[in-house]
Amino acid sequence: RFSSHSQTEQSIEGQLKVCYEYAESNHYTVVGEYIDRAISGTTDNRAEFQRMISDSDKHTFEGVLVYQLDRFARNRYDSATCKAKLKKNGVRVLSAKENIKDDPSGIILESVLEGMAEYYSAELAVKVKRGMTENVLEGKWPGGSVPLGYKLNAQKHLEIDPVGAECIRFIFKKYLDGWPRVKIIKYLNERQYKTSKGKSFSRSSLNTILRNQIYAGLYAWKDVPFPEGSVPAIISASDFEKVQECINQRKTR
Repeated sequence: RFSSHSQTEQSIEGQLKVCYEYAESNHYTVVGEYIDRAISGTTDNRAEFQRMISDSDKHTFEGVLVYQLDRFARNRYDSATCKAKLKKNGVRVLSAKENIKDDPSGIILESVLEGMAEYYSAELAVKVKRGMTENVLEGKWPGGSVPLGYKLNAQKHLEIDPVGAECIRFIFKKYLDGWPRVKIIKYLNERQYKTSKGKSFSRSSLNTILRNQIYAGLYAWKDVPFPEGSVPAIISASDFEKVQECINQRKTR
């Protein structure tokens, strides 16, 4: 497994090389490979990982060899649960990089290594969140899709995109004029307007826009508000509030 799109395929190849060398030196025969690309080890919701667990029911292999234990899982609960399933099918988990003996001392070492892997994963998440929070407090976009009507400048601050903003103003105006949502969607799609993700408009995407207070100049990331004035408003706060009132009154339209 490798967990980041910024890594290269060589990350996988390097792990395979070490695993094959370990297998050869210990006289193990490799009968297959299970590879999950760019997927976090904090979850066991990995297609190839789950296929490996399922295949252990067939008793076609006796061990699962990983580059090191954090490639198997970074969550102790998931690790213990999945290892229990494998053990039930007579399958051991082996680490090519960590010398874990098949005796009581190996149990202690393995639990320590798994605990350290989970700790570093949790610590990294905290650091990432702290960095994102600092960016938000500086008025920088935290990442992900930029809402329709905006673009990012070189400093990663939001600026109004004229073409997209025109579409946003049209949507809010026509909704306040009493147009049903289906009519607005039809109008936009017939003229080939696109959402921020480059897709045709739907009821869901239209509702997201109508409910998004960023268009009134207000935005918060995980309850951390952007500094006042750092988000340029496309519509007035009063029009946004009027739209919210209309939505609540016309939920079936």
